[in-house]
Amino acid sequence: MRIPIEWLKDFVAVELTPDALAERLTMAGLEVEEVLDTPQGAVLSMYITPNRGDCLSVFGVAREVYALLGEAARPTELFHRLNAQILNPPPAAPLQTADYARVEIRDADLCPRYAARVIRDIKPAPSPAYVQNRLTAAGMRPINNIVDATNYVMLEIGQPLHAFDLQTIKQHTIIVRRAEPYERIQTLDGQEHTLSPNNLMICDAERPIAVAGVMGGAETEVTEGTRHILMESAHFSPLSIRATARQLGLRTESSYRFERFVDPNLVVVAQHRVCELLEQWTGVAAVPGIIDVYPRPFEQRALAVRLARAERLLGFEIRSDEARAVLERLNLRPEPMEKGFRVQVPLYRADLLREEDLIEELGRILGYGRIPAVPPAGYTTQGKDSPEGAFAERVRTVLLSAGLQEIVGHTLEAPSPLQSGGVGVGELMYQPVPLQNPMSDELSYLRHSIMSSLIRVADHNRRRNRRDLHLFEIGRVFAQNEQGNFHEWTHLGILLTGQQHPPHWAMKPQPADFYALKGVVEHLMTALGIQAHFIPTAGQDHRLHPMRSAYVHDADDQRLGVMGELHPELQKQYEFRQRVYIAEISMTTLMHAAAHTVHYRPLPHFPPVLRDIAFVVDQSIPYATLEATIREAGGRLLESLRLFDRYTGAPVPEGRHSLAFSLVFRDPNRTLTDEEVNARVEAIFTALESKHGAQRRG
Repeated sequence: MRIPIEWLKDFVAVELTPDALAERLTMAGLEVEEVLDTPQGAVLSMYITPNRGDCLSVFGVAREVYALLGEAARPTELFHRLNAQILNPPPAAPLQTADYARVEIRDADLCPRYAARVIRDIKPAPSPAYVQNRLTAAGMRPINNIVDATNYVMLEIGQPLHAFDLQTIKQHTIIVRRAEPYERIQTLDGQEHTLSPNNLMICDAERPIAVAGVMGGAETEVTEGTRHILMESAHFSPLSIRATARQLGLRTESSYRFERFVDPNLVVVAQHRVCELLEQWTGVAAVPGIIDVYPRPFEQRALAVRLARAERLLGFEIRSDEARAVLERLNLRPEPMEKGFRVQVPLYRADLLREEDLIEELGRILGYGRIPAVPPAGYTTQGKDSPEGAFAERVRTVLLSAGLQEIVGHTLEAPSPLQSGGVGVGELMYQPVPLQNPMSDELSYLRHSIMSSLIRVADHNRRRNRRDLHLFEIGRVFAQNEQGNFHEWTHLGILLTGQQHPPHWAMKPQPADFYALKGVVEHLMTALGIQAHFIPTAGQDHRLHPMRSAYVHDADDQRLGVMGELHPELQKQYEFRQRVYIAEISMTTLMHAAAHTVHYRPLPHFPPVLRDIAFVVDQSIPYATLEATIREAGGRLLESLRLFDRYTGAPVPEGRHSLAFSLVFRDPNRTLTDEEVNARVEAIFTALESKHGAQRRG
């Protein structure tokens, strides 16, 4: 917001330099980002926090200057007059003739107050030069005296106004209501908008003529042919204005103020002020009286502040007389009570809700420089990660050591084929969570699967010709069940695509494949002390290739996650020219399955006995099933096994394959004999033949 110093002096004839004034305001919480040197003089470029809507005007800043400096601010007669009118609004005389206009509020929750005045026989013309200069310095474009008057008063005291061409209002009737479904309006910027019942509208007897608190309609705007105007001044619900402005994609000076709460007492004060200015500029007076519909007046809050508590929180002594003076300059009307003051909070201070807020006001006006510099009390303790944080760091270390890069993805995303069908991890399949008021379609859902983040990053890199990616992410995902209950989990995602290794003259190119991803997952499981096995998805996860994907299970057959090749249709949709391999694992389930104690085994004292076996078996039997059978039949003497060969083709029958395993037998207490080992091998063949129909080879 831009505040011209020359305009500010209409209210406080302060003698401080612009830079000195900027420093005082900034230290009091009204940040002056820059002092601009413009043809119209010095201008304060300010950042006003959302809770201080009362400072979005020249007069609002002048009130702060007066609160800071007291009589040294040299408040003017105009300052005292407007201040008195806002604190004690004069009674509104009704419009003398109802023939001029009529106002009806149909939703008092969204529009608690609406006031209108009529000005007849006024002709649009250029505004006075000083008005145009001030509007320009404040960042607004002068248009004509009528529109400029509404903008001038809005910038001056903070109340948005709107002027309608009275002759274009059907039956001279104003109705404040919600829009009908699919009702339409063309706004002053020439855009057509389709409305919904969530939008509050200003209507005449037949149609919407303005988006309440946001922008007027094109059909009732003031033009060169306008001769009679209806001046609108109203108070609207901040939540309603914010939702409507966001839905329609309209951001205006009016909506910016209404979203941050505007004092309802300003409604009539602004009407009188704008009519006063137009009469000064044009010599045309408004029709006597005002239409003021105010069914449920706002009530002021009463709060109390205890000086002892203020001193305890602020850390410095506060005299009763100086506290009272500050509260009076803030228009809080203090009344002495035991050990403090009782105050009446003016309606424009919507941010003052509790005693601590009043104490903060005392601190910032008296100056935080009064807080003494003392060493910090107490002692520091060593921080510690939560168990979840420590486990995530453990997983992160393993994957970084495996050569993967960590990414941090956005938790908001667009609708995606990777969303539908549930998270794909665990047994519960929930639905995505849409946002009620998204900033854009690209950010309209909470992330439902960490796969979508990884795919977006891979797609982003693909477009920049970076195709060799080895990525992982640990992040939050969100979902809702059929009852509408929301859930949040932490998931791990892994993505491989392109070459497994950087190009090297001594190495052949080796593209990433299913087994490369499986190797990374197995490496992680081994590092965490989990005995994992893999079960084919058989097409149950639509995101992955039906024949090159598997669920990851632990030794207790609890599902940890899913992994595999991205489905060919999705690869085509994202225009990937190489295969993408991706995994998603529940960090919560993984943490529960992980071994949290490291077990060490002594080096063996006796030699191993090696045997190789080969057999033919149906391809439909999972490897994990065969491994379990071999281990069970091998007994405690079987130390390890490794698949080292797989063969299909003649003479092996179709639908079957030949598998060759290397077996290691060892007893920790003695050397094994050939007879003992051969007996175990025979037991293994017998089990494979009886359980799986295997045929021995060799």
